[in-house]
Amino acid sequence: MDVRRRDCWGRGYATEAIRLMCRYGFDTMRLHSVFLWVVTENTAARHVYDKVGFTEDGRHRECFRRDGRWYDMYLMSMLEGELRGG
Repeated sequence: MDVRRRDCWGRGYATEAIRLMCRYGFDTMRLHSVFLWVVTENTAARHVYDKVGFTEDGRHRECFRRDGRWYDMYLMSMLEGELRGG
């Protein structure tokens, strides 16, 4: 799927994909936790991660630069048993 296709936005595809990956990690791979980094300005992604059960653990300030601008990132994590929905 082309992520630039706005007609696909808001239909829950990303939420379901993240949920399936986490479920696979916890149920099949027997992981205790899953973590990720997300750019602070990416509110859509942060909303998806929050909806499935991730929590913000910390902020890494100005950790990467793109097109002459510095960006912060949030560290988010989820423990087994915290997966929500579906």
